[in-house]
Amino acid sequence: MAAVSVTSKGQVTIPKRVRQALGITPGSKVEFDLKGGSASLKLVKRRAPTRVEDGPAILNYAGPRIPIAQMHGGIAMKKAHKHARR
Repeated sequence: MAAVSVTSKGQVTIPKRVRQALGITPGSKVEFDLKGGSASLKLVKRRAPTRVEDGPAILNYAGPRIPIAQMHGGIAMKKAHKHARR
């Protein structure tokens, strides 16, 4: 059993081994249940890690989808700028 500190805002860090065992990822929802003088933690909803490809949907973008492989403009400009500074 790992003891953790509570912040002034009532926040705690769930130990890594507990997060891994329950599959808790950033954005997951957990629920606390009180029983007598104890509390239990339960995973309610696991949030899958986001991917770059999910960006348009996250932003409610309704335009045409451009494959990641074709999104080279910004990267090419950055590389060109980097080489020009040498």
